[in-house]
Amino acid sequence: MGAQISIDVKNRTIQSLMDEVNSGKYFLPSFQRQYVWDEDDIKGLVNSVISNHPIGTIILWKPSTTHLEAVDPFSKPLVDTGRKVGEINYIIDGQQRLTSLLLMFNSWKITRGGEEISVDPISYNLTSGKFYIGSTRGIDLSKLIKGFCLQDIGTVRELINAIPPEKLEEIKEKIRKILDYPISMYLMETTEENESTFSSMAEAFIKVNKLGVRIGNLELMLSFLAGAISGDLKGKIRGLYESLYEKFAIDLQPVIRFAFSRFGLKQTQISKVEQFRRNINKISVYTQSQRNDILDHSETSLKLTVELLGKQLGIHSSYYLPSQTALVPIAAYFYKKNPSSLDELTHDDVKNIVNWFILASFNGYYSSSTDTKLDRDLVVIDGSNSFPYQDLINNMGERNARVKITFRDIERGKEQNILRMQGKAHLFLEYILLVKNHANDWTGVLLPTRSVNELARHHIFPKDFLQEELDLDDPEISETYINNLGNITWIQKGVNSEIGETPPSEYLSDYEDSLEAHFIPSDKNLWTIDQYATFLDYRIRQICASAKRHFGDIVTDR
Repeated sequence: MGAQISIDVKNRTIQSLMDEVNSGKYFLPSFQRQYVWDEDDIKGLVNSVISNHPIGTIILWKPSTTHLEAVDPFSKPLVDTGRKVGEINYIIDGQQRLTSLLLMFNSWKITRGGEEISVDPISYNLTSGKFYIGSTRGIDLSKLIKGFCLQDIGTVRELINAIPPEKLEEIKEKIRKILDYPISMYLMETTEENESTFSSMAEAFIKVNKLGVRIGNLELMLSFLAGAISGDLKGKIRGLYESLYEKFAIDLQPVIRFAFSRFGLKQTQISKVEQFRRNINKISVYTQSQRNDILDHSETSLKLTVELLGKQLGIHSSYYLPSQTALVPIAAYFYKKNPSSLDELTHDDVKNIVNWFILASFNGYYSSSTDTKLDRDLVVIDGSNSFPYQDLINNMGERNARVKITFRDIERGKEQNILRMQGKAHLFLEYILLVKNHANDWTGVLLPTRSVNELARHHIFPKDFLQEELDLDDPEISETYINNLGNITWIQKGVNSEIGETPPSEYLSDYEDSLEAHFIPSDKNLWTIDQYATFLDYRIRQICASAKRHFGDIVTDR
């Protein structure tokens, strides 16, 4: 008999929600992505709340047990509180918004599973009545909440001394709007947990996820590891994942796909809950020593994979990747070849791995029929002594997948919001090309030497500036026109905050030595709002030319 699922719908104000979150009972299941919002996203959330626009619902799942190991041994608390909890609420949808609100209520810094998450402050400017990124253009919003919501006496005194009396009520009203804003919360509660329960959770996530991210059964199957796998093997899997997460913020999915394939399991046997539970017994034929050797070898292979991406493409975090599935075949090749270091690879091997990885990632090769495609590619790799680039390309062709990146493919980045999941392939390609161009972060430091947390996705024509200057009624068209490939680059966070909404005609000349590597024209006539469309076309052409120059084997103008 299937587990019963009850659904309760409640409204919570942001203030009461934050009190609830700080109880420590909210957890992120293993299939949830890492926190990916930046300061622009948080500012947009704040503006939506102030304007009383909808920001979506929060969907939670409360299992029957409070034992994390029994449900999902890889889950993490939404925020570290140090409190012992009497119930568990898994966040199925809404972690980006909840994390952003937590940051706002906690001076822009929290810890999650011992890992620090921080962003630059959002400030409120008394004169303009607007919110800005950075601490220099107004009063820190988190400080306003600390004073007027949490009633911190020292902060209240500081704010009263800093804010003109005639502005005090205005600010209090803004904060009250934030605190009293209602958010709808759906709580799904189960009486027991089985395969159908997790499938239901997967379907719920897929239906509500606004970014189109499909998770399927694989990620939710991971919750059965505690029951299907026990003892030393479970500990080794966890250790393998955690060591790679610390190094690369890797998802659990590629680790599981790769590691269990080394035990002879096919992808369909890994990704389908029922098949996994039946086939996991195959691993029992290995001795503990053999299992440890396989997992140690798997860890080395995955670490060589991320090391290669760092050295060749400047990618030191999964954050830059549109998908992590393409890591699996590269790791399988390193497993087969067993090099002690990347220096043992031939020039052709490195070139072929890099070209194949960019092609598969940009074109989203594994976004459909993932199991079938991966299984076929792994068979080819396991039977080759060198990286089988042409055979893998043939596999793509036989599946009617694209085997080149055309200029038109890149130009479509001008028609997409590349700050959302659907456009992330273009952001991925641009970052790689910036690295290949030896672009710096506008402080003189090369991009790949900066961590993800130190970089901002910078609007060359600032977002607020464009929204004021352009008459764009349709919100979706507006987002695309502002957040498209031609208007986004990567720079140091502090510089991004300093620029704020300053027009490019007023600030770009301060960074002239950095502009060419960022595909920005030196012609100042193109830095004006009336030349915005021409500016976008120029950058897209430069990006296409750079892609052809650096990756001519996979990029074509037709």
